[in-house]
Amino acid sequence: MIMRDIGQAFSQLRRHWGLFLAVHVLASLIVALLLGPLLSVLLGWLVQATGDVALTDEDILTAFLSPLGFILGIVGVALWITVTVFETAAVLLAASRLKAGRTPRLLAVFTALGMRLKETFRLAAAMTLRIVVVAAPFLAIGGWIFLRHLTEFDINFYLAERPPVFWKAGAAIVGVLLVGAALLFRMVLGWLLALPLMLLNEVTASEALATSRRLMAPHRGRAARYLLTWGILFLGLFALSGALLQFSAGVAVDLTTGSLRTLAWLAAGLIGLWSLTNLFIGLLASVSFVWAVLEAFDAWGPDVDDLVIERRARLDAKPGNGARLGWLLLVGAVVLVGELWLLGRQLSGAESDTRPEIHAHRGASWVAPENTLASIEEAIRQGADWVEIDVQETREGRILVIHDRDLMKVGGSPLQVWDAPFEELRAVDIGSYRDPRFSEERVPLLSEVLELAKGRVKLNIELKVYGKEERLEALVAELVERHGMEDDVVFMSLSLPVVRTLKSLRPHWKVGLLSSVAVGDVTRLDADFFAINARFASRSFVERAQGRGKGVLTWTVNDPAGMSAMMGKGVDGIITDRPGLVRRVWDERQELASHERFLVQLASRLGSDYDEES
Repeated sequence: MIMRDIGQAFSQLRRHWGLFLAVHVLASLIVALLLGPLLSVLLGWLVQATGDVALTDEDILTAFLSPLGFILGIVGVALWITVTVFETAAVLLAASRLKAGRTPRLLAVFTALGMRLKETFRLAAAMTLRIVVVAAPFLAIGGWIFLRHLTEFDINFYLAERPPVFWKAGAAIVGVLLVGAALLFRMVLGWLLALPLMLLNEVTASEALATSRRLMAPHRGRAARYLLTWGILFLGLFALSGALLQFSAGVAVDLTTGSLRTLAWLAAGLIGLWSLTNLFIGLLASVSFVWAVLEAFDAWGPDVDDLVIERRARLDAKPGNGARLGWLLLVGAVVLVGELWLLGRQLSGAESDTRPEIHAHRGASWVAPENTLASIEEAIRQGADWVEIDVQETREGRILVIHDRDLMKVGGSPLQVWDAPFEELRAVDIGSYRDPRFSEERVPLLSEVLELAKGRVKLNIELKVYGKEERLEALVAELVERHGMEDDVVFMSLSLPVVRTLKSLRPHWKVGLLSSVAVGDVTRLDADFFAINARFASRSFVERAQGRGKGVLTWTVNDPAGMSAMMGKGVDGIITDRPGLVRRVWDERQELASHERFLVQLASRLGSDYDEES
């Protein structure tokens, strides 16, 4: 049955591809024009309520856990559901006339949808309320399991080593969420006919939901099997498309032996083919789903009122309306060209004659254990301008160079940095996990790293905050001054209070804010530079920050295409596990033409190796 419906949907899509493409483009345009500003307003309210100009990382989580944040989160879910309902409704109106053997007018489809917009919002709101009520308890239980079993050690240990408790707690969380998802799925099945009832029978949203639940009750099992099959099929097609893209990109990189020029041209073809494939799969998924809903509506739904049928006839095309469709398709084409132009502007970079400074991420941690003297030596050998390290305060008032709050990931030891005696921490081998030849490596003191780096490489010191620190900022500042490294050191932290504290202690030192995600205009915060996740390093952000006299670093970039992309965006520095590779990419990039650099920017979208850890 599902293959029959997909076959019918494919036939309609083949014969009326212009109509469905135009519906998709116009619906997406309307959604973008409405949803973007609304989300900006909601996020603006959230930021304003905190009394700051922007929120980053843990501050975002705290804000969304507040009463206002929770309410705005629900509103955001409602907007997403509304968007889904709106786009589906547009396709359904068009497909319903095609199913009746008529050709609808594009403009009339959206006119009819506009007439039912109020009920569309009501339907989305009712769905959102019911989803939140059902989902909230299961999300709360899943959160409790996580806090109860996966917070004893640093989260990076659980993700890297995956001990038995990780799998047990993970299985419990997944089990709870699956039960919740099953209940949500059963509830959503009851709404399957709500949209055609509201649009085609022109009943209210509440009536549509109640009637749909009644009509679907005898058919839930059949509908569930159908939708699960449909979902698995199209998710599989999207996954296959993505997997083929990744495989092709890997083959392309191997064939080009790392040549940026060749990779650029191969990327252009791969991205073009992948985009067209995904567009086709998306349209086929949308049309086939709507076609199945209409089939169910015909089989299980009530008869449509004669007056409604008469009004639907106004959607049908008339002589001379082909020109209108052509004009609307032209408008859609202009919109797509505009989107491509915006993409091009985002990807095209602020070309610079100056190579971005190279910050070796925890040393040259691609080949040596992170945050060790060995990794710092290797970073110096590879020509890094800076070495980025992480520091923590111990209960004894020592400053250690280590990322996690315990030694589980790097040494298999449960010792906590704050609680454990210094001698016990120093006894742990933190190098063998990478290679036996590093078995002599131990957690270094900041003073040891300062001595090693002085006169050889500059240091980017990230202050790690785990909630027990007493004098972290002051102790770090005193050590830097004691070693005479004030001019060769910058500082950064994920914690804005730490940034502000250190800046108040040493106003003339450079202190930056580290961020993976942000809400609001981060560039207006009190920091001398920003170290941001490379995935969110847009050209506009770089220009805005630099326009305010603030630098931009991006982390953690480990592949040639991604490095070239960051160079094209004009960033001031690249944080990487492979400092030597950055130099090679810069040299090769100088030999590329402008259009080839642009194509390399596109190539970076094929799955650049951006590390999620800061």
